[in-house]
Amino acid sequence: MRIGWLVWVVSLALMRCGPVQAADCPAWSAAQAKQELLALRQRLDVWNHAYRVDGRAAVDDAVYDQAGQRYARWRACFPAQAPPLPADLADAGGPLRSPVVQTGLAKLPDAAALARWMRTRGGHDLWVQPKVDGVAVTLLYVDGQLRQASSRGDGVSGSDWTAAAKYIDAIPEQLSRAPSRVVLQGELYWRLPGHVQAAAGGMKARSAVAGAMARDSLDAASAASIGLFVWDWPNGPVAMSARLAGLKAMGFLDSVRYTRSASSLADVTRWRGRWYRQPMPFATDGTVVR
Repeated sequence: MRIGWLVWVVSLALMRCGPVQAADCPAWSAAQAKQELLALRQRLDVWNHAYRVDGRAAVDDAVYDQAGQRYARWRACFPAQAPPLPADLADAGGPLRSPVVQTGLAKLPDAAALARWMRTRGGHDLWVQPKVDGVAVTLLYVDGQLRQASSRGDGVSGSDWTAAAKYIDAIPEQLSRAPSRVVLQGELYWRLPGHVQAAAGGMKARSAVAGAMARDSLDAASAASIGLFVWDWPNGPVAMSARLAGLKAMGFLDSVRYTRSASSLADVTRWRGRWYRQPMPFATDGTVVR
């Protein structure tokens, strides 16, 4: 299984392409270009719908990335015939507005690109986490009480998971030693004790969580099988060290255990290899550098 290099960013990364040379463009008529672009856009829409709504990856990451890059290049070649960018979130919204926008990840192609990105930040205050293979959730606590749990949806609004969340032991109904208003973003994952990603792969863990959360009611066995990895505290402390201390005080120990400082590419590579080859409590599908 391919493990990608990922960098946390403040907005969903859309496929973009810089200037292209004529030699890089297909020898199509305007009519054919329009037809080919539309067909590829529709294919990307289907794959995005499967991922965002059904909780499954219809194709391998490498296939998706290549198709996205091809679409971006064709749009640059034929701007007059280009349809809009893929509707990757348009059909995933829901009735509940999230307290914060749920953002995505920008993917880097290789270790060299990651090293360049790290150098632009001087190698300071960088942190590495496993990319937990689950479904995103946003939690809102007011005066220590769980008030709202919502799916990622379209990034602004999603499904109301509050009732189901109260059956999941990994999501505390009450926080101790917490500020008056706490917004947490994380990943609901399927518990896989002793899981070794290099040997077992993803085991459709994300689909299991997505399917359980999509049901009208969450059964006890499924609820017990769902864990929570908090990867962000949007209204928490700015410094990661202070943020981790706060999450630990509130009981989110996975966040502390699997967030490590990284001052060099070697640090990232070491943790990446360890999480890929050693037993973990969940499936992973990448490495996140923040």
